[in-house]
Amino acid sequence: METSRDGTPDRNEARAMLEVAEGAETATRNPPLSRAFFITQATLITVICWAQMLPTSPSRVVTIIGFLALVGVGMRWVFLRPGYGMVGLDGQGAFPYMVSMIAAVGLPAALAVALDATWLWLPAGVLGGVVTFEMGHRYRREVGSA
Repeated sequence: METSRDGTPDRNEARAMLEVAEGAETATRNPPLSRAFFITQATLITVICWAQMLPTSPSRVVTIIGFLALVGVGMRWVFLRPGYGMVGLDGQGAFPYMVSMIAAVGLPAALAVALDATWLWLPAGVLGGVVTFEMGHRYRREVGSA
């Protein structure tokens, strides 16, 4: 690419550079993820929910370890992927999942706490796992799989 005397690109060069940058952004925005990633996340969410029915001490241990594992797996395979460095959250892409999780897990969890109905953690866990697995299936269909 040639630039003008003052070092600024002309209109066509600037457009070409923007197209290259947009292509790189699109290629790295949402990584292809394996089915195992979504199975792991769905399992962890289910276990964390079901652990809430245990006595307090074991429940806390399972919840803390589960959340650390959930975040660790997510960070490793989404935000700190090999070859890409640190990437930001695609909020627009994550929004449907977050809304679904609030409805599927948040509502039964809030009712379980408010009504002291620990059995509601069972459907919360199942729904959280199913939503995660289904959204993972949709994600892989749209983005591709690793």
